[in-house]
Amino acid sequence: MNASLIYYSVGAVLILIGIFVSSPALIATLRTIPPNLAEQLLAGATLFRIGLVSLGIVLIVLGRAFIGKLELQSRHPRSESRPKIQIPTSLVIILFAALALRLYKLNAGLWYDEILTYVHYARLPFGQIITTYGDQNQHFLYSILAHASFLIFGESGWSLRLPAVIFGTGSIWALYLFGRQVTNAREALLSAALLTFSYHHVWFSQNGRGYTALLFWTILSSWLLLRGIRETKPKLWVLYALAVALGVYTHMTMLFVITAHFIIYLIEVLTRRKEMWPYRWSGFFLGFCLAGVLTLLLYALVMPQLFGGTFWEGARLTIIPWKNPFWTFVELVNGIEIGFAAPVVGLLVFGGGLLSFGRKDPMVILLLILPALVSAAVFIAMGHPLWPRTFFFTIGFGILIIIRGGMLWGDLAAKLAHLGPTKSIPSGTVLCVGLILISAMSILSAYGPKQDYLGALTFVNERRGQRDAVVTVGIPATFPYRHFYKANWEAVETLQDLNSARSRTGRTWLLYTMPLYVQSEYPEILVSIHRDFKVVQKFNGTLGGGTIFVCLSDLPPV
Repeated sequence: MNASLIYYSVGAVLILIGIFVSSPALIATLRTIPPNLAEQLLAGATLFRIGLVSLGIVLIVLGRAFIGKLELQSRHPRSESRPKIQIPTSLVIILFAALALRLYKLNAGLWYDEILTYVHYARLPFGQIITTYGDQNQHFLYSILAHASFLIFGESGWSLRLPAVIFGTGSIWALYLFGRQVTNAREALLSAALLTFSYHHVWFSQNGRGYTALLFWTILSSWLLLRGIRETKPKLWVLYALAVALGVYTHMTMLFVITAHFIIYLIEVLTRRKEMWPYRWSGFFLGFCLAGVLTLLLYALVMPQLFGGTFWEGARLTIIPWKNPFWTFVELVNGIEIGFAAPVVGLLVFGGGLLSFGRKDPMVILLLILPALVSAAVFIAMGHPLWPRTFFFTIGFGILIIIRGGMLWGDLAAKLAHLGPTKSIPSGTVLCVGLILISAMSILSAYGPKQDYLGALTFVNERRGQRDAVVTVGIPATFPYRHFYKANWEAVETLQDLNSARSRTGRTWLLYTMPLYVQSEYPEILVSIHRDFKVVQKFNGTLGGGTIFVCLSDLPPV
C-alpha cells in the first residue's frame, strides 16, 4: 500500500474520532469520574480530542509533503561509509549474562519510591493509570507495563521490577548500536560489557521505576538522531519521534535529552549550510515537531492535573542537602568509588576518553554534558532536589567515554614500557577488560533489599510486648508500613503526638528512615529520639541513606 495513503487514512480516522467522540464518553470508557477530579478529567479529555485532531492533520500534511519524497538515500559520504551492523555472537552472550544478573534476587525488599509506585499506580486499572497524576512517582509508561506484569504474573516485588529488567537489558543492546555509530566494533562491544557488569546499572535494573526505560529511550533516540542526520530516510525520523515521545511518557527528564538533540541538529544544519543537503529540515518536521505532537497527545488526559500543583511537589521539600549541588557531586564520586574501587583512577580514565572524543567525535560529549547541564540548571532554579539518579540516563555515554579512555591509557602504557607496537599488543583492550572485572566485583553489593522494611517489621513483631506501642516518624516510614505491609502502627507528626503515645504505655518502639528527611521535617522529634530512645537495631539496605532505624524507650516522657 502506498505510504501516503496510509498516512491520509490514519489521519482522517483520528480527526473523526477527535470531532465526534464527546469528552464525557471518552472518560467513561476509561474510568468512573470521581467528583473531585471531574472538571480536570473532562478538560483533559477535551485536550486529548484536540490532540487527536492535531495529530491527524499532521499525518495528512506529512503524507502530502514528505512521505514518498524522502525515500532517496542521502549522498552524504558519512552515510555511504557505514556498513550494515551485524550482531556478533559475543553481544548475544553479553545480553544473556545481563538478563541473568538482573533477574537474580529480583524479589528483594522494595524501597520507598517503589512502594509508592506499587500502591498508587501499578495496582490501578489501565484507564485510571493513564488518567491519574498524583505526584512525580507516576512514570506513565512504566506504570502501564508494571500493571501488565501484575496481570500476567500476579502482584509481587519481582513482577513490579520486571519491566526495569527488560529495559535495562535492552539499553545494553541500544548502547552497542549507538557505539557502532561513533566508534569501532571493539569499543562498542566493550562498552556493552562494562554496562552489563556495572553496579549502578544492575541496581537500577532492579528498581521498579522508569529509570532504565528512560536510559533505553535516551540511547535509542540518540542512535536514531545520528542516523537521521547522516541518512535521508523518513522512517528514521518517525521512529525518532516515537522513541522520544515514549521517553517523555516514561519520565519528563527526557525533555532535557530532546533539548540537547535539537541543539546538535541545529549545529549540524548550520555547519553544513553550504552543502547540497536535500530535505535538511525533514528532521525538524518529521522528528522534533512530530515528537512534540505525540508527547502532548500522550499527556493530554492529565495535563490539567499536571499543572494543577502536583508537578511541583518535589520542589517544596525542605531537605536542604538534597538541593545542594555539592552534595550531589559527593554522592556521584562515592558512586564512582563503588563501581571502580578508586575514584581517581576512574576519573583519569574518563578524562582521557573525554579528550579523545572531544577531538574526534564531540557529539558524544554533547550528548553526555548538555542534558546533564540543562537538567541541573532547571532543577536548581526550581529548588528541586538534585539526586544522583537524576543523571542516570547519561550513563551510556559515560561508559563509552570510559572505554575510550581505557584504550588510550592502555596503549600509552605499552608505548612507555616499550612493549612493542600497539597493534601487536592489545594493551588497551586488556586494560578495559580489567576495568570490567573491577566493576563486576562490585555487583554483589547491588543485591539485597533496597530498604529492609520487612526485616525491621519482623524484628519488632518478634520482640514487642502486647501492651507495647509502636510508632513511625515521617512518611517514608509510615506509608510503607501502613499501606503496603498493613501494620497497625501509630504515625506521629509532632513531639506532642510522640509524648502522648509514650504516656499510654511502658515501652515504645519507634521506627524511622532517611535521617536527612527526619532532621529537616521533624527536628524536635529527632532531638527526643536521640535523648530518650536507644537504637536497638539498624536495618541497612542498598539505598544510600535508606537505613531503617528501630529505637526503643522503656520510660514514659518526663
